[in-house]
Amino acid sequence: MEHKRTSRRRFLTGAAAAGGWLLGQRTGAAEPVLRSARVTPSQPVAGDDENAQRPRQLGSSSLITVITQPTSRDVNPRAGSWPYIREILQRAGLFFVERAPHELPELARGTPAIIVLAGELRLTPDERHAAGQYVKQGGALIGVGGTSGLDDVFGVQTAGPVSEAWLKVTAPQHPITAELRSSLHVFGGHAVTVRDATSLADLDSGRQGRRGSAITEHRFGQGCAILLAPDLLFSIVHLQQGVPVFQDKLPSPDGSAMTNDGVLKAEDGSVLDWQRDRQLLAPDNTPAFLEPVSDELREILLCSILHAARQQGFAVPLLWYWPRGLPAVGHVSHDTDGNDPQRAVALLDVMNRCAVKSTWCMLYPGGYPRDFYRTLHDQEFEIALHYDAMTGGPQTSWSKESFLLQHRWLLAEAGLDQLASNKNHYTRWEGRLDFWRWCEEAGIQVDQTRGPTKKGTIGFPLGGSQPYFPLDDECDTPRLMNVLEVNLLTQDLVVVCPQEYGQQLLDSALRHHGVAHFLFHPAHIQVPLVAEALSGLVDYGRTQGLEWWTSRQIHQWETARRGVQAAIAGGDVLTLQAGQPLREATLLLLASGPALQHISVNGQHVPCTRSQYYGFDFDTISLDLAGQVEVRIG
Repeated sequence: MEHKRTSRRRFLTGAAAAGGWLLGQRTGAAEPVLRSARVTPSQPVAGDDENAQRPRQLGSSSLITVITQPTSRDVNPRAGSWPYIREILQRAGLFFVERAPHELPELARGTPAIIVLAGELRLTPDERHAAGQYVKQGGALIGVGGTSGLDDVFGVQTAGPVSEAWLKVTAPQHPITAELRSSLHVFGGHAVTVRDATSLADLDSGRQGRRGSAITEHRFGQGCAILLAPDLLFSIVHLQQGVPVFQDKLPSPDGSAMTNDGVLKAEDGSVLDWQRDRQLLAPDNTPAFLEPVSDELREILLCSILHAARQQGFAVPLLWYWPRGLPAVGHVSHDTDGNDPQRAVALLDVMNRCAVKSTWCMLYPGGYPRDFYRTLHDQEFEIALHYDAMTGGPQTSWSKESFLLQHRWLLAEAGLDQLASNKNHYTRWEGRLDFWRWCEEAGIQVDQTRGPTKKGTIGFPLGGSQPYFPLDDECDTPRLMNVLEVNLLTQDLVVVCPQEYGQQLLDSALRHHGVAHFLFHPAHIQVPLVAEALSGLVDYGRTQGLEWWTSRQIHQWETARRGVQAAIAGGDVLTLQAGQPLREATLLLLASGPALQHISVNGQHVPCTRSQYYGFDFDTISLDLAGQVEVRIG
């Protein structure tokens, strides 16, 4: 590597190209960190039996390479979503590099590993030839959203575009599709007809019936080509961010979700289907969005990468979502509608008995006595804003000015220097991205507005349980916005829905290792059985291994985790460097054979356990990340 002064963005590209560093860093004030990888060669192998006989390696040169390409939305209106692969892989804890298509010939001359094509790319004949040679020589190729002209490599024939469809798993035992249970609603991409490939899932476009295969796997030469033909990248963005809200969403035909209430709100932007995307919840058999579709679409991509890595015998490293190997995190928020001090004290007493720190979203105007704010602060509860655009007055309207005014009010009222979090009153929402831009301007780091208000929309109407950074795909150069969204699952068990819903929703978030976020209003805490429902939910979460965090804690952990830098050398040494301390982080190493016999951290042997996530085995260690840490496998 040439040693000279350079920008952080240039360093990211140069380091990945020269070999050495796997970087996780913030590339701009409004863009969450990009992870990149450069690792040492290891030859691909035929199968797990052979893997079990050879030393485990962390990876090969550019273990996970993402091929991206600026594509005009005039060419493909969904192309603005393809950069979102960064957010998906960052959240998964993977390390990767980004490359342009013209670098494919160079990659084909290197040691085979894993290449991901992010979107339906316009490759030249030379680039397509190079991609084919790469796979023939033992590499793994994963296509997302189409074949990019590589039908032969993927062993399929493109059958035509798809606007909207649902995936139907046809290989329920395959590692990529084994644990899927949602409706798998997708938007965009292509259907394909299988020639030499194996089909793992079909496309069902509803009115038109089945239109071919959606997920395929093909052995091509010594390597493997996995095709995710639907546009999963656009689908995830579309599910999470929805359509612009300018009018009420049409209500459900069965009358279970009367969304046409004259209030513009987040769920009015939902693109999920009333019939096909909801499930019946016990005990009253009311339909709800129980399964988080966007979470499972993320997992299809993640499992495709893990499957390819396991076939090649790579101990691919992942930095797990949560510390201490936590399977998920729970979160309780409170919207202070009415600002009744007595009920606030009653709710605070319940939370202290539960030993849970929660996030209190304060409604303008009025607020609570200043002594109560000091009590919350001293007891390490989080004070957040509950932006009111419901009342409709000059200071409670849907406008940036009103939002910023209320933000300044709470800072002064509570005696704070900054606020980390917000939730909009009645989950008010208009447009598509404007509100997140307001949050960026105000310095709000977390929004938790995206969620249901009606019994029939409970669950995951706007994506999934994974906290995410939204994508500004309306600007000339799409960027990740600097606001973490933490979706809301339901509010006020007992009052809004049966208490039994809580455990079912929590279980869904738990299966996907995300955040189980529940809202309890102080106004309802003295309603019979509400306090018991809250404490029962907290206890149940703990029995399942969850910890209950504030919104601020979730953001602090997630941004610190994404800021970890890493380098791989010699195939068995992983160096991690954290910009912020990250205590009791969990490092996973993909297993393709017997458990690792020895793992050391800074020269000291550390205990290693065998864990399973998403149907894959991992060797797992816990470590404190502060400064530079060296992990050696043997």
